This record gives sequence, structure tokens and C-alpha cells, in this order.
Amino acid sequence: MINTKNKLDLITVGGATVDISFYSKDGELITTGNATKQKLLAFEYGAKIIADRVFVTCGGGAANAAISASRLGLKSAIACRIGSDENGKIVWNNFKTNKVDTGLIKLDSKNQTAFSTILTIDNPSKEHIAFIYRGANADFSAKDINTDKLKADWFYITSLPKIGWVEIVAKIVKVGKNIVWNPGNEQLKDLTNLKKFLPKIRVLIVNRDEALEFKKLKDIKGLLQYIFELGPKLVVITDGANGAYAYDGKKYYFMKAKTTKVVNTLGVGDAFGSALTSALIYDKNIKEALEWGIKNSASVVSHIGAQAGLLTKAKI
Repeated sequence: MINTKNKLDLITVGGATVDISFYSKDGELITTGNATKQKLLAFEYGAKIIADRVFVTCGGGAANAAISASRLGLKSAIACRIGSDENGKIVWNNFKTNKVDTGLIKLDSKNQTAFSTILTIDNPSKEHIAFIYRGANADFSAKDINTDKLKADWFYITSLPKIGWVEIVAKIVKVGKNIVWNPGNEQLKDLTNLKKFLPKIRVLIVNRDEALEFKKLKDIKGLLQYIFELGPKLVVITDGANGAYAYDGKKYYFMKAKTTKVVNTLGVGDAFGSALTSALIYDKNIKEALEWGIKNSASVVSHIGAQAGLLTKAKI
């Protein structure tokens, strides 16, 4: 365990999981006219679906971000909750291997460590859908966060539990100078509370579908400006293979996605957001930060799992 009394570069807040990934050629992507559910993954009803390949890896938004920052040369820690089970040992050892501070992790003796079953279409798109068991993640609360140990200037908040997430964010906002927020589904369903925190947020990162939850605008610049006016100092919207956009109130930025062989899309958003955040911690400008994010996410999509492709500082 790294001594949390020493100041850290970044503390991530959210979930850690064990991911069971399997690939199948049988799924089909269906495009809809629904702005917030543009694509659906379909399988024949009642059919037996063949898994071509199966992998067991570690994941979770906060875990991915913490490990990414560590590989990029930063002193990182994670505040999360895991079970006292075999999967919990796997997650814990994975943090130690990747030199992530474990001093803020809470062990849950009642609930199992969260895990996900990820189904990926085994075709060039490599689109995926995740079935998530939240386990110990669901009971992660503000009580699990010891503010006396939160010695960092930067915080990265990822997906949080449905119950108690407001209190978690409020606690981080009180101690964090620079907060990057990549909100999860439960936060985006509660825009009223989410918006209350935006004036305290340094960077808000959402994908295009998530951005549309704030306002149904086809114009990306209008969407960036609308969300920026809600309070964050920098708004970043990712748009898959199209690249990423940003707006800081003065200038619009765009970084084209890198062309690369897609093996899986799991953890791509975490790879992008954590690398962008790490670049900002290193005092890189917004354009450079977007480039770091694009490079890291491009590497992750070319590897199995959410963490195998995370780059080191030298490689990025």
C-alpha cells in the first residue's frame, strides 16, 4: 500500500469490477430513430448463442482511470468499494501490480465484488453491450470517503451508485480543486441534481448521446456552448469514430479519431477521459490533452479488455 499521507496527483472515485468478456458473430446492430437510443444490439429470440472467445479482465470506470493515470507516470489512488471475495482479491492485486494506491478502498464483507459480463459482436465494428452486477459498488457511499486522506489537487469522478451519489459528489466538491466528471447513467437520469454541481467542475466529459440528455441539439457547437453555460470550465464531447470536441468558453476544439484496428470498445471512454485528465495535470494545453485522449482510446480498442491497451507516458 502506498502511503496516502503523501500527496497524490489524482484520485479517481467510482467503481471497480471484474469483467467477463465474450465474443459472438451472431449479434446484429439495429439503427433506430430514437436520439438517445440510436443503436440496439439484437439476437434471435430463443436461440443458443455461440461464444467464439472468452476473456476475464479487470474494469470499472474509476479503476480504469486510476490505472491509466499510473501508467502515464502519475501517483494515483482510487476511492471505491470491493467485496472480500476472490474477485476482490483479483481487483486488489491488479491495483498493486499497476502501482495504484489502495488506501482509500473499502472492503465489503457482505456484498460480492462487482462484475460485468460483456458481449461483443465479433465483426469489424466490435460494438458491445454490458450486463452489470453492481455488488459492492452499489453500496459505495460518502461514508466510505475519508476526506482526511484525500490529498490530491485533481479528482476524476466516474459512474456512481443510484442511491447516495449526490452526497458523494458533494463531499468531493468540498475538498477538490480540480474535478473532472464523467457522469454515469444514474447521474444523467437526475439532471436536476447533476446541474447543481456543474459550476464546481473543471472538466465535464460526456459522449454525444449523453450530451443530448442536456438538450436535443444536432449542432455540436451549440451543444457544447449550452452545457458550458451550465458551469463547467471545459466541456468535452466524444463522438466515437468521428473524434472528440471541446469548448472552454473562448474556443472550440476538435481532434479527429485515429484509424486503428478495433478489437473491442470496452473502456474506450475511460481511456480517453483519464489520458485527457493526465495531460492537463502535466500542464498540457487543451489540444494536446485531446490528442492524449484520442491516442489512449485508440490503443485500448486494439486490445482485449479495458486496461490492457492503456499507454505509458513514453508511448503516448
